[in-house]
Amino acid sequence: MALSSALSTLPTVTAAFLDGDHSLERIRIIADEIVVLSDDDVRAFAETRALESAERNQADTTLRDQVVEMVIALDPDGAADRREEAAERDQNVRVSRDTNGHCSISVYAPGEMGAHLAARIAKMINARICARDPRRRGQQRVAAFAEIQGLPGAHLSCECGLDDCPRAVPLPEEPADLDPAGDLPDDVDADRAAQLDFSELDTTGNDADEESESGTDGEADSDDDTDAQLLLDLAIDPVGQREARLAGFGVIDDSHAAHLIRSGLVKVFEFPGLEIPRTAGIVTSLDRVPAALRRPDIPFPATPIDPTGHGGYLTPPKGALTYRIPAWLREKIIELDGTCRYPHCGRPASECQIDHVVKFVHRDPRTGGWTVEFNLMPLCTACHQRKHMGLLIPTMLTDRAVIWRDPITGDTITTYPR
Repeated sequence: MALSSALSTLPTVTAAFLDGDHSLERIRIIADEIVVLSDDDVRAFAETRALESAERNQADTTLRDQVVEMVIALDPDGAADRREEAAERDQNVRVSRDTNGHCSISVYAPGEMGAHLAARIAKMINARICARDPRRRGQQRVAAFAEIQGLPGAHLSCECGLDDCPRAVPLPEEPADLDPAGDLPDDVDADRAAQLDFSELDTTGNDADEESESGTDGEADSDDDTDAQLLLDLAIDPVGQREARLAGFGVIDDSHAAHLIRSGLVKVFEFPGLEIPRTAGIVTSLDRVPAALRRPDIPFPATPIDPTGHGGYLTPPKGALTYRIPAWLREKIIELDGTCRYPHCGRPASECQIDHVVKFVHRDPRTGGWTVEFNLMPLCTACHQRKHMGLLIPTMLTDRAVIWRDPITGDTITTYPR
């Protein structure tokens, strides 16, 4: 009923739906996001752009992210008003009894709360759980959440049972004067008692081994990283061509970004630009149109950056012949691309490995692909394996679009940065 109501004001989307051009889920995503636009002309413009984006070979989550960015760009004040109205109307925590002695916890809260909780749980698991722990990742997350919410006696620790566990952390001592009901005596600071031990957290995600190209190498950092230091990244565009983006959540409106900056919950940095190497006959200028508003059906002037994997450079720049990817370059690739670059995959780039488009040759680094911006892209673990199996062969263009070619049929699929 909600979709039918939305489509009644979206004639172009309705026509595409009735023609069978897009799946029900894609139509629902588009309708849900752009129906809130009140101006008829703006809404008609958004319909056309959203349907064009829906034609791309990308995951539904990526499509939603693009449509949300477009709606915020077209109506930033309205986006802020709708966010505040949703807070007044819908914010809540619901705990409902489920089967088998379990419950369901549902929370409707500001995006930064979810992003912070997810990051905090991930850091705890990375610091305390080794690869040999027998539990599913979901069970590990629940154990971490139990400690975070302060459940008496809850503490996340590895259950591999091995003496040489690299994540072994001594269990915290129970307060000697806790009463049987679990209440703290008056002379114990409850906040201090509930503090988490966030030592040995891996916050970089950049240590690589030679098999996976990037990610963690299985060893946690030893630097102290308390919960108070867990800040989320907020990317802003000083020239105003892109909407602010909160790590772990997505696009947010300007007033939301300003609130987070004032609150001290985020680390602010500027969107990275494309450092295009100026080599004759290879590189063309980029059209600096906001990504969410760029027409995907208009041919790009982009050309393949460099089939050798040298990223358009004639001589290797600093670090190009080193296999390991520096942290600053990894972060830049993540922000530029946004998601896994394999067709139809929408896994966030922050959860991906950074892969060389043209393979790095360890025995003679000059002859293979180099560790430079235009020879690197994020691929999740599964898609990384597909790429190295040769199921599809990638070619990167000067606008960071990637053409994937089927080596058997010759068919191609193009994926775009966020």
